[in-house]
Amino acid sequence: MKVTREQINIAESAVREFYEKDTTGHGWDHIIRVKNLALKIAHIEGADNDHLIELISLLHDAGDTKLHPSEHGAESFLRGIIEKLNLNEQNRQTLFSLIRSVSYRKRHLYSGNQESKIVSDADRLDAIGAIGVARAFTYGGANRMKLHSQKTDEETVISHFDDKLLHLRDMMHTKTGYKIAVERDRFLKVFKDQFLNEWNGKK
Repeated sequence: MKVTREQINIAESAVREFYEKDTTGHGWDHIIRVKNLALKIAHIEGADNDHLIELISLLHDAGDTKLHPSEHGAESFLRGIIEKLNLNEQNRQTLFSLIRSVSYRKRHLYSGNQESKIVSDADRLDAIGAIGVARAFTYGGANRMKLHSQKTDEETVISHFDDKLLHLRDMMHTKTGYKIAVERDRFLKVFKDQFLNEWNGKK
């Protein structure tokens, strides 16, 4: 699928203000980090469709239900942006599916390609390591989540580590993504252990 610089600029103009209003850890800074890391991974892996990678990176959270009042609103927002890109029907559907395939929750519903898998790796990498820790607590604060609880069935920021973040290393699609993930995953584990030791008064 061929993407032009003009289409990238249209997409950026359509979503930048939306992302800049975010206070959950899914803001414009996250989008730029994902884009830059995806391009880095692509160059190492030998992928050559930089424009498609940029476009998927820009739009990968545009239809995320966490950032919209409803599932319908999230999908409508994303499809509305895709409509502005002057693509034929087949490419509109292809792009929509590629963007959706990046999603952690919807990954089983849509098939991806090399470019979307690279963006997926970059997105997941931004959820672990030092940045990932910061984003987890930012999201928790925005959603009034407790830091931690002794109740095993209560959703907290720390429980999110075990429920999702500590699984991401082994969900990487590329060798480059996995290599980066190993180091970031190690940081997550060290942080979690230190947090729990301090929480329990052991350190």
